[in-house]
Amino acid sequence: MNINTEKPYISKQDLDLLNFYRGEIKHEFNLLSTRLNILITCQSFLVVPFSILNNVSNFKIAAIPQILVILLGAYTSWLARNPLTLTQKLIREWLVKQRILLKKIEGNEYKNSRDILYNVEIDTTYDKEHEQSIAFSKQAPTVFLVFWLLAFIWTLFRIYT
Repeated sequence: MNINTEKPYISKQDLDLLNFYRGEIKHEFNLLSTRLNILITCQSFLVVPFSILNNVSNFKIAAIPQILVILLGAYTSWLARNPLTLTQKLIREWLVKQRILLKKIEGNEYKNSRDILYNVEIDTTYDKEHEQSIAFSKQAPTVFLVFWLLAFIWTLFRIYT
């Protein structure tokens, strides 16, 4: 029985292209992570003054600064949506290019289990692990927007009662 332990052949050009794609994917994931960290840090710095202003004894005096904090929180959440969405789109594009290239390579030495899934080179929505990995970055701006909307309603309720 002869077992072949050699890696499948991949041309230098394809290997360089594969490394380039993987580098771009890594770069975009780092960018996504950085943008998400900025959003969460910004929101956390705004939730603290909101909480402090929400607990003052004379609430009607603190209502205007609290509304300003709410507007700033909602604005930064809204502002973060497009850069996060764009980065997710670019990650998908680079993954598709990488997977199209990997289809040409015989064997599975350069592939991970998600690269072998059916139709992942066309549409990353078939890659459930990838979709789960970016789910928080998709939902975070919306969750913060909903929070600030509810905070605004709560503030108005407290002003008029």
